[in-house]
Amino acid sequence: MFGVIMGAIGMYFVFGARGCKSLTPGMLKLDQLATKDTVRYSDTALCQMKCQHITPDEVIESFTYGKIDHNKSKDFHQRHPMYNFKGQIKRGDTLNVICIEQDSIVRIIYVKDLNRKDTCHCP
Repeated sequence: MFGVIMGAIGMYFVFGARGCKSLTPGMLKLDQLATKDTVRYSDTALCQMKCQHITPDEVIESFTYGKIDHNKSKDFHQRHPMYNFKGQIKRGDTLNVICIEQDSIVRIIYVKDLNRKDTCHCP
């Protein structure tokens, strides 16, 4: 038990406030998507964002604090993988975002605030 406690204290001093964010493949992928050169939004995503009062900055923020749902994503052996993830934003809401990675472009095709009732009628 003493060794576990000493190891935990040692890890705190090694990693500090950085955390272990880049240690999981899903978090690493979201970090890569958030730093792509170009982010484009589909008409449906723009409509959903406008209706739910979500800004593009909040969508990118959700990439930072998100977790990929691998059961709903199609990312294995795909030319243009699709990622479905849920991410937290600073105001406390949780966003469900679906995006497609196309080379250096991330195309956001769906955005939904999970804390709000869906009253949007988007195509």
